[in-house]
Amino acid sequence: MTSELLKFLIASGGQRPEQLLATERRQYHKDHLVIRNRKGKSKGKAAEGERTLHVVPFNELMLRSLKAMDEINQLSLYPFEGKTEGKSLHTQSLSRAVTKLYGRHVDRFNGPFTLRDIRRTCKTLMGVAGLDKELRDRIQGHAFNDVSSKHYDRYGYFLEKKRGLQRWAKWLQKNVISPA
Repeated sequence: MTSELLKFLIASGGQRPEQLLATERRQYHKDHLVIRNRKGKSKGKAAEGERTLHVVPFNELMLRSLKAMDEINQLSLYPFEGKTEGKSLHTQSLSRAVTKLYGRHVDRFNGPFTLRDIRRTCKTLMGVAGLDKELRDRIQGHAFNDVSSKHYDRYGYFLEKKRGLQRWAKWLQKNVISPA
């Protein structure tokens, strides 16, 4: 189960694991998922408790991982359910899995590799795959704090994120999953 979650996190461009794991199955739709983004909120009293919705389009690799999870249990409240029924996998379990994986492949890394390194690595490699910084920021759900983005731009960038994540999946397939 943790291996499919790791694959999903990487295929999704490095979403925040805590937010992904807190996302119930009902937020997973046919071609996207909706994450309640608790990061990047604006400051001030009016915005206290404010949550933004972060829409993440699916690519083929993400759908494969979700299908594998559905084969295990498609009735659970969370797609990545933990050992306790009705509860999501805990981030500590995922973190331990990454640490164990690193321990088996220490020779392939320049230093310790932890769960938080996945997001940074995805961001960097999406750049290598040809995605510009703004698109990478949108895929990862970063806040844009300029006046125009904050107050005027309500466009969701769904198609751009979808094309970017499809390009990312092709790059992963060619360079990581089945390198020549």
